Amino acid sequence: MSNLLASLRTSGNALAVFQDALGTIQNNIDNSSTPGYAKQQVNLEAQPFDMAGGLAGGVAARGLDDSRNQFAEEEVRRQVNTLGRLDVQSQAVSSIEKLFDVSGTTGLPAALTQLFSSFSAWSVDPNGISARQTVLDSAGQFADQVRNLAGSLNNVSQSLDQQIASTVQQVNSLAAQVQQYNVQQRQLAQPDPGLDAQVNSSLEQLAQLADFTAVKQNDGTITVLTGGGAPLVIGENQYVISSDVAAGGTPPNSQAPPSARVLDWQGGEITGQITGGTLGGLLDVRNRVLPSITGDAEQPGSLNRLAQGLADTVNQILQSGTVSSDAGAAKGSALFVYDSSDPTAAAGSLRLNPNITTAQLAPVDSAGNANGNANLLASLSDATATAGRIDGLGPVAFLSQIAAFVGQESATATSGDQSQQEVVAQARTLRDQVSGVSLDEQAINLIDFQRGYQATARVLTVLSDLTQTTIDLIK
Repeated sequence: MSNLLASLRTSGNALAVFQDALGTIQNNIDNSSTPGYAKQQVNLEAQPFDMAGGLAGGVAARGLDDSRNQFAEEEVRRQVNTLGRLDVQSQAVSSIEKLFDVSGTTGLPAALTQLFSSFSAWSVDPNGISARQTVLDSAGQFADQVRNLAGSLNNVSQSLDQQIASTVQQVNSLAAQVQQYNVQQRQLAQPDPGLDAQVNSSLEQLAQLADFTAVKQNDGTITVLTGGGAPLVIGENQYVISSDVAAGGTPPNSQAPPSARVLDWQGGEITGQITGGTLGGLLDVRNRVLPSITGDAEQPGSLNRLAQGLADTVNQILQSGTVSSDAGAAKGSALFVYDSSDPTAAAGSLRLNPNITTAQLAPVDSAGNANGNANLLASLSDATATAGRIDGLGPVAFLSQIAAFVGQESATATSGDQSQQEVVAQARTLRDQVSGVSLDEQAINLIDFQRGYQATARVLTVLSDLTQTTIDLIK
């Protein structure tokens, strides 16, 4: 009778185990499309069988097995982090590239070409009022285009500042989700697959925004640190980061455009610790690509060098000559003016000299050649000219170099972005093969456990009937 009761109890336990397994499979199917979810499986353990000793065998459930592979998760986050950086770099640099018309038909390239054309026409008719007026008009348009480009680049800089601030807020928001997970995790008696899916989804989104290190502690909580070790989440505490723009540089670039910064919860700068993800990409374009053109505390910027170099060369040539070949003729006047107090201010302040008139243009060079200065100015567009060179390049070639730099940055980021999308897809596929939910696999497991449940239910029915019959016989 005792063996019969033991078998009855064992069958009942097995029925409950199969029911748990079926519930787990149903949960897997329901969450097959849930971001961050890893398939679960009931851990089945065979029980000892020794009828003489009263051990009826059977099966017991020992919690849930989580299929999540942390190495696969880390690889996905690493690749997503790289994609986030390349993606935003591609978009940000593309917005800068659009400001440079490589065809040369509009914008600053066209204005520079028109300026040199006006010098060439003036060299043919050095005393012509119309030719002189064209020089003034072209110079004014060139200065306007330089200022417009400087202003547009400044607008891009401000837009990047806003994006950086927004991204920092997103980082803090995702860190708050991890912090809430830690709070709930400490209150749980056993792991919750739903919470686990949510926190892993949050960590993957966080990886796309910034580089970090996530460490799972013995109590189940997750510690999140930036790439340089600054805390974001430790236990039930969140450490909020922020962003701002730094003040200008020291002389001679005291008026230099500020740099974007990211600060830790204590106000210490951690900008250099963030190189990956969307935030790292934005910082790179904001603090490296743009300053190479507009300048910063350490460099004047290529656009300012072009504006200052061309203005100084043209002014020097004109001021070295005279307005006519007549004895005692007046010296020429400067064609351009700009703020020379800071190397980073030249492009944004370049203007046609407001006091110059056509009569103050000096076509005669110091040797007395009637159109010597006009010829020299016209020759500045020639690649072989020695005057007005910047880094060994003429003004046209130097401007082309600026555009080529931006184009190369854009092409590199775009190409890398396209390639990285494939790498991320592959990493996710490999992860899903390990921990993702396969509906086909779950369907097979469902059939197996249903059959096991049905078979156990029949055994239980038979044992129940035998038990009842035995009881009746005893009565």
